[in-house]
This record gives sequence, C-alpha cells and structure tokens, in this order.
Amino acid sequence: MKAFILFALLLFMVVPVLATEHVDIVERAITAIDNDFQDSWAYTEKSMRDDSVFLASYDPRRPENEQWELVSVDDRDPSSEELESFLARKLDQSSDETDEDHRLEKTIQPDTLTLLEETSDHWLFSFVPAEDDDSEKFMQHIDGTLKVVKDGHYIEYFDLRNEAPFKPAMGVKVKTFKTRLTFGPAAAK
Repeated sequence: MKAFILFALLLFMVVPVLATEHVDIVERAITAIDNDFQDSWAYTEKSMRDDSVFLASYDPRRPENEQWELVSVDDRDPSSEELESFLARKLDQSSDETDEDHRLEKTIQPDTLTLLEETSDHWLFSFVPAEDDDSEKFMQHIDGTLKVVKDGHYIEYFDLRNEAPFKPAMGVKVKTFKTRLTFGPAAAK
C-alpha cells in the first residue's frame, strides 16, 4: 500500500512538470515562427472551400505580388478563374491583417496541450483552438494538432479541422473544415 501511495505522489508531481515542459516546447517553436513569420518562413497551406481542396504555397523570397501561389485545386491545375479569385482573396486578407493577426500563440491555448506522440525527431501535440468574440461559434467545433521538429525546434505543421458537420450561423453548414499550414525555414535569397 505504501508503494502505491508513493507511486501516486510521484505521478502527481511529475505530470505538472511534463505539462510545463510541453508548453515550453510549443512556446519556443511558436516564437521561432512568430518573430519573422511573413519575412523568413516559407509554408504550404492546404484548405477546403466549397467542397474543393486548395493547395497553396507562400514564399517570402518571391517578389511581393508573387509570394502566394495556388498550386492545385482538387489535385489538378487551377483554372484562370480560380487563380484570379485566390490571389484576390489573399491580397484582400493581407490588406486586412496586421502582424498580430499571424500569431499562432493566439490560436493555441497552452493549457489544452496534450502530447500525442514523441519520437527522436519530433513531438506531436493536440490542442483546443482559442476563441474570440468573432470566432466563438466556429472554433468550438474545431480541433488542432501541431508537430514540432526537435532539430531546429520549429513547427513543421499546424492543423485545424472539424470531426463532424456543424452550423456556426443561421443558414451556414460546414461539412468539412481542414486547414494545414506546413512550415520550413526559407533558404537565403
């Protein structure tokens, strides 16, 4: 019985330490991206819109009006209309956003981090995305995961997705929401 009590006390003391370490790991990786997100990080964005899968890439080494590229729509080359619509949407987003809008730390709630997997190469975490007044009805249906690479201590990818259809507003039904941002340091120009 004494061994069980000792084990339970040790477990009780170790779990908070592990949770704190996980938060530190993720915060360090987020800081690596946040400090110069749009200036130094190339990434791939995979998202669903109107039952179509869009694959796009962002590369800060490209000229300013060419930094976004729509790679494919449903695994095919995008049409000229899709390209035009995509670029207009990205230009509109960038004109509406400030540097603060890109902060992953505002999306990830540290107290919800759960370690799903640890290998010699990476940590894989799940988390509950943070909500603000504008996104509360939407984000309550979304789950998140992120993978942190140990060598370089950066986020390799960041996923947001729903598990079941939901209605965030009157007349709106979201069947599938999947967004993945894949990161990697951009090579020098």
